Amino acid sequence: MSSNIYIVIGGTPQGLAITRILGRANVQLFVLCQSTKNAAYHSKYGQKILFTNADDLKAIVHEIIGFCDTKPICYISSGEALAMILREFSEIYDLCQVISQPYSLIQQWAHKDLMYRRASECGFQVAKHVTLDNYHPGDLSFPLVLKRNYEIPLFFKVAFVNSEDELSSYRQKIPQHDQKDVLVQERIVIGNLLEISCQGYFVKGVPHGFLITNQLRRAKKGLTSYIEEVDDKQLTSKIRSLATTFMAGTDYTGFAEFEFMYDRENGNTFFIEVNTRTCGLQSSMTHKFSNISDIVLSPLEGKDLNPLTGLLRWMNIGRDMKVRLQNKDFKRISDIFHSKFDILDIHDIMPFIRQFI
Repeated sequence: MSSNIYIVIGGTPQGLAITRILGRANVQLFVLCQSTKNAAYHSKYGQKILFTNADDLKAIVHEIIGFCDTKPICYISSGEALAMILREFSEIYDLCQVISQPYSLIQQWAHKDLMYRRASECGFQVAKHVTLDNYHPGDLSFPLVLKRNYEIPLFFKVAFVNSEDELSSYRQKIPQHDQKDVLVQERIVIGNLLEISCQGYFVKGVPHGFLITNQLRRAKKGLTSYIEEVDDKQLTSKIRSLATTFMAGTDYTGFAEFEFMYDRENGNTFFIEVNTRTCGLQSSMTHKFSNISDIVLSPLEGKDLNPLTGLLRWMNIGRDMKVRLQNKDFKRISDIFHSKFDILDIHDIMPFIRQFI
């Protein structure tokens, strides 16, 4: 059993996945949530503490480290919380062993334009883009995608625009000072599309295991509800190579998720983004790797992930129901009988029940 103290910041489903792993290892665990509606808030594992802003978070973390002999291991499992920490509480990277790290890389790649610069330097295909404050009519070809360049509160997650008039309408609703944090990007249109998720675990930029999946069903705002592990050795080899190249020569340590759009007709692979934290599919790693507990407990050691046999299918049941209704898609209903589940766990059932209440 580890003698470390652990902190999970963010009660998201990915925060719940980490909470369950740590809770079952019987470590001293603090789960810091932003709302009682957070999935992890209702888990039977860990001591839950609510925070609403950076000052709350600072006070809580300082109180925790006050009775620690060593630096706590801290998982940031929320994009919103990560952005707040990068803006207002960067000293947490000195106070704790934050996963993922180092701060300098997390801060840099939290901005998609800087992330894309790194991807381009690595030879990746990246759709043409510009921040909204620097956009001029004619700079890009429609259709376009609007999304956060940096995690800020917006009235949308992703928006698709087809004309200058539509773009102008969005622009008028976004405060001028926020427009530098909104990215305008040419939309990639692929007929025979695979939306690839590549989850990896790295220590000092070296990969120690990957889970590469096809995001078969996704909500219109981008959240994934159903995935299947990719069974194409040539494609998985290519994706592993891309992710390895991106991290090579860095000190990046922790979990990361790369997203790509893959054209099955011509093999073109477009880089979408990398999430420098545990992502929304994190619980699928629990179902795929036999030693995931060892990795989460000791993320700096650099052990290799040990995959279980068989191809993984994974589903977030509540989200999948919404996606099917949204898209009027009722094919492959039997997927639920062949899947591992996010949130649903009979040994920790309340997070699943409370999402419907």
